Amino acid sequence: MTHKLVKYRLNSDGTVPTFLKFNVEQATTGLFPVFDSNTASPRDYVMLGISDNGADISTAVGEITSQVDLTTYLTNSSVVDGVQTWKIHNNNNEEVDFVPANAATIIWNDLTTLNGG
Repeated sequence: MTHKLVKYRLNSDGTVPTFLKFNVEQATTGLFPVFDSNTASPRDYVMLGISDNGADISTAVGEITSQVDLTTYLTNSSVVDGVQTWKIHNNNNEEVDFVPANAATIIWNDLTTLNGG
């Protein structure tokens, strides 16, 4: 049994799926939401999250199985016409470009930690 990185939507009643991991130091839910204009609210965002250990993720949008795939997903979601469109705030609260590989490393390290590695 292991924790997995999943793409998910809120349930139709707006609640968070129960297969996600909660109450840990790592950020594990609601990560990097991507708007989907073809889907009605409250399910109009696809987010990243880490599943609970051994949880049934069959209702998730999908699973991301490697750090490379995560970097690719974040790049494809945040870059439009070759331009980085996402911004984040650094430790000095300055707005800077989002770097998909850096975010992927942080998330993948959290996943690895939760899986005992």
